[in-house]
Amino acid sequence: MPRLSKEEVLKIGKLARLEIAPEELDSLSEHFNGILDYFSKLEELDLSAVDPFTMEDTRPIRLRDDEVEENDRREAILNQSPSREGDFIRVPRIGGDK
Repeated sequence: MPRLSKEEVLKIGKLARLEIAPEELDSLSEHFNGILDYFSKLEELDLSAVDPFTMEDTRPIRLRDDEVEENDRREAILNQSPSREGDFIRVPRIGGDK
């Protein structure tokens, strides 16, 4: 598998909007190339007998029963807020005019 050059690592960093310091470039290049080496090992696997459209785990998914529960905790939640106005939580204004 081709290895990434330092210029390609810088380009990837720019595309990801990452600032890569010059002292990080060598270790980051080795890290990326290590990942690519790992994926190249997957190419060595013989998958000719594997159907890509079958599922390995054929056990049914266990679902829980739907149960209606009373969940009226509005008053408890409102009582925990630092500032309350009636049935609403009062929050500080963010920008803009009054």
